[in-house]
Amino acid sequence: MRKYVLLASLLLAGCATTPQDCDLHAQDPSFLTKLNCATSGGYKQKVSEQEQQVLQSQWENERAKQDLANTQNRQQATSQQLAEEQAKLAALRSDLAHTLNSLKSKKIKSKEGQQEIKNLQELQRQSQHASSDREITAIEQKVAEAKKKVETLEQANTLR
Repeated sequence: MRKYVLLASLLLAGCATTPQDCDLHAQDPSFLTKLNCATSGGYKQKVSEQEQQVLQSQWENERAKQDLANTQNRQQATSQQLAEEQAKLAALRSDLAHTLNSLKSKKIKSKEGQQEIKNLQELQRQSQHASSDREITAIEQKVAEAKKKVETLEQANTLR
């Protein structure tokens, strides 16, 4: 009878094991703990929890990779846009310098001609500080207007 009482108490002690106690990497679990974890499904539940953690980590990793790819794509698009704006600004500055040099070489002495030279020089200064696409576009429009005025002045100068 004592044997049954001892065996029952040992089994009840093993039943007190929770799934958290069923650590696969525990240093020295008792025989009863191992037995209870194996029969009650504690090990299986612990394995399932760890598998879920792995799946969650994999999902988070994939999401982080996608975020990184999106960030790199945006960075590449921004770099390309910046290169296009810089090329556009360089072309604008070159066109402006050519127009200004052309006007100066004609030696137009009228007040309108001198004023147009000053306007072009001011546009050159503005182009040195232009930093946005909007500013570059505004300067391009002003240069186009100035070129029309220069053509008009050149035609008036040749008629004299």
